[in-house]
Amino acid sequence: MENIFNSDNLEDIKTLIENKLSDVPRELILCGAVGALLLSSYLNKTGHTQAGSVIGKLSIPIIGIGLAKYQDVLKSAAESISESEFVADTQ
Repeated sequence: MENIFNSDNLEDIKTLIENKLSDVPRELILCGAVGALLLSSYLNKTGHTQAGSVIGKLSIPIIGIGLAKYQDVLKSAAESISESEFVADTQ
């Protein structure tokens, strides 16, 4: 079986994922991650420990994706604020 994640197509996979996630709001991603954590906790309490473990492990990358999108929004907001201060200082 061939490894589909090699250095040749890793950049293509990254751009594909970024394009798919660009339309999804960050709040929805973070709510999905919290929902996955709650579902994992519920499954562990009801005795489905393997399913709870798998879902709990999936929530961590989802949280990372949501925080990365939030960080991009904060960077763009900070850049727009600094640009508006620069324009105000020059006038």
